Amino acid sequence: MPIIIKAQGNDTTGDLIKKFKKVTIATDIVQKVKDRRYYQKPSRVKAIRLTESRRLKKRARALKHMKNVSPQVLTRIQERLNG
Repeated sequence: MPIIIKAQGNDTTGDLIKKFKKVTIATDIVQKVKDRRYYQKPSRVKAIRLTESRRLKKRARALKHMKNVSPQVLTRIQERLNG
């Protein structure tokens, strides 16, 4: 899927580069390329995923017991756990 950035009436090349960078960051293209730069064994990928989910679960548990924590933070963590 190509990324297409269309210039508006008074956009400079600098503005277009900024827009392109925002789009690439939003779609995680750069992170995917960095992750695929070197081969990782499937067992290593699974281990990383498990440790990440454990860390997020522990963080969510700790935040539930804290005062003055917005519910948006908890929903973001739950989204990362489910997605």
